Amino acid sequence: MSRQKSIILMFAASLCWAAGFITMGSVLKSVNAVTLLFLRYSITAIVLVPIILKTERFDFPKKNNILPIAGMAVFNVLLMNLMMFEGYKTTTGTNISIISAMNPLTISFWSFVILKVRFRWLQVLGAFVAFFGVLVMVFHGDLQALVSLQFHQGDLWMIAAVFSFGLSAICSRFATQSISPLNALFYSSIIGLVVLLPMAITSFSSPVWDAKLIGQILLIGVVSTALAQWFFNLSIKNLGAAESGFIINFNPVFGVLISLIFLGEMPVWGQLIGWLIIMGGTAMFYKKFLPKQAKDVIINK
Repeated sequence: MSRQKSIILMFAASLCWAAGFITMGSVLKSVNAVTLLFLRYSITAIVLVPIILKTERFDFPKKNNILPIAGMAVFNVLLMNLMMFEGYKTTTGTNISIISAMNPLTISFWSFVILKVRFRWLQVLGAFVAFFGVLVMVFHGDLQALVSLQFHQGDLWMIAAVFSFGLSAICSRFATQSISPLNALFYSSIIGLVVLLPMAITSFSSPVWDAKLIGQILLIGVVSTALAQWFFNLSIKNLGAAESGFIINFNPVFGVLISLIFLGEMPVWGQLIGWLIIMGGTAMFYKKFLPKQAKDVIINK
């Protein structure tokens, strides 16, 4: 797969995640977190079966990638989601947005620690510029609000969730070296569901089903999980974890666009400025400043 297609897939994953984040808050009012998590990955596993049969074949994990796939299940399917949902209970939406924006930084951190990826100084600067752009978007340009920002117990859960997601991205990098991203996602979903099953049985609650709730859960399972994770794993395989994870900075950008198109919520000037700052930081991170490992991957292809 070409570099250009991989970058497009990264943006597509960010768009899918943004749609899910907007929907999830509404669904959690009707469905408890464990039930939603079990339904989410059950739908993902079911949806992936025909896609795998049509586009490739089922490839059982080899001995050398069973552990990375299990890591994807533990750090992403289970820990990241459970800690994130726990954080939702005791913190604010603003704090969640800020901490979630740390995802690219934590993926880069684990890439540096585990994969030994070395970044140029301009890439590091670009990463922090993009993070600052996210803050500008979250606070609608009023950064003085940072002074009055209050921290909650749920913030610790969210920070742990962000670091867990970063580890899952590294596991995906190892897993997809000898198995396709689709198969890696499918088997990690199955492993996650098996481990989650006892908890799901004891805490399962059946909500009042209607067309809207069914549609929202399907969107979370199909779009913001199956498609988003598939696109993200493909990007990781071709470009590496750090470079793929950087596009997560665009989640709030796409969130604003979705809110504008479907909810009629007009962005304020501060959000537009934040958008421009994120784009500037992204340009600094990518243009002619790829890590040596990423260049080697592209050359070898």
